[in-house]
Amino acid sequence: DLAALLAATPPPALAAALQRGLAFDPAADAAHFHQVYRPIPILPPDQYQALVLQATEGCSFNTCTFCALYRDRPFRVKTPAAFAQHIQAVRAFFGEGLRLRRSIFLADANALILPQARLLPLCDALGRAFTVMPADLSPAARRHWLEAHSQGVTGVYAFIDGFSAERKSAAEFAELARRGLRRVYIGLESGHEPLLAWLRKPSTAARMIEGVREMKGAGLQVGVIVLTGIGGARFDAGHRRDTAAALDAMPLDGEDILYFSPFQPDPGSPYEALAAAEGIDLPTPAFSAAQEQAIRSTLTLPPPPAGPKRVPYNLRDFVY
Repeated sequence: DLAALLAATPPPALAAALQRGLAFDPAADAAHFHQVYRPIPILPPDQYQALVLQATEGCSFNTCTFCALYRDRPFRVKTPAAFAQHIQAVRAFFGEGLRLRRSIFLADANALILPQARLLPLCDALGRAFTVMPADLSPAARRHWLEAHSQGVTGVYAFIDGFSAERKSAAEFAELARRGLRRVYIGLESGHEPLLAWLRKPSTAARMIEGVREMKGAGLQVGVIVLTGIGGARFDAGHRRDTAAALDAMPLDGEDILYFSPFQPDPGSPYEALAAAEGIDLPTPAFSAAQEQAIRSTLTLPPPPAGPKRVPYNLRDFVY
């Protein structure tokens, strides 16, 4: 056991590591985590190992019927000073574990909606605390950079909501890219306007397509999230047809990702009540899978490596 290993007089570095392991207190660690963070309910799958920094808390809209992720908190924006303190607290919490976190996720739901005058000072606070890898390195240069910067990060990643994406210009997104932003994740959910309206999502497919064009015009990578099964049989045909059309209208390439997320409503959610009132069945895994396959087969976007990667995204798999 660990005590026996310590008694065998291991090298000092190993002995120190074993002592830290013996001293680890899970309950105290959990309490410390909750002092540093508000709950983190969701990240994109490629960012599960990111270092999360909560520049904002909650969702600025928070009335979509299908989403209950941020119902436990009001929307709040940290001041640059408060964000700098948060960054220091996060760094102290992870300690040497920062070496395992090679990207930063700027949370919560839609930090990028902030006007540039409020957002850029937050990005600058982040930039003072972390070294971000340049965007234009070759694969070999990336490897050398990561070896030389043990706590450097590959970039900054963030969500943006569909109704705010088009409000930022390509020039504004480029300004964020110069500060380390590398990929933005947008919840299209569906390209079918009647379904978006029924879900009370305050955006249109056209606005989200335009937002993606602005991001790509700034040289950013994009992750587009589609919900499968949502709306049931009533919206099935339109969801399949219009979602494929919306994705095909986006200038996506091999640096981008399409996420297909099977919708699973939370018990007691507004969606569940609305669906029950209107006689819409909740989606089964088979229904969601069939819908995903139908959308995929309709796409004219090229497959990887020229076109975007197609990736499953199951929210139930996530724990930070």
